[in-house]
Amino acid sequence: MSKGDWGECKDCKWWQIDPDATIENSTLGLCIEEKLQPFLLRVSGNSGCNRFKPGKVARAEGSGTAPPTAKPTR
Repeated sequence: MSKGDWGECKDCKWWQIDPDATIENSTLGLCIEEKLQPFLLRVSGNSGCNRFKPGKVARAEGSGTAPPTAKPTR
């Protein structure tokens, strides 16, 4: 795995947070990467994985709740 394949959620296009949330290490949101969607994976901004794709964070109400109630927006 190359270093470019791994990154933090706060910089990933697959991270979805509430519309009024700020992008920070402690912000909780939903991972909306297609293969991980069935797990309703709730992660913080400083979580990370090897499915990282740099891009603009998605936003939808209910992304940070436990369990997440938002639908993926991408």
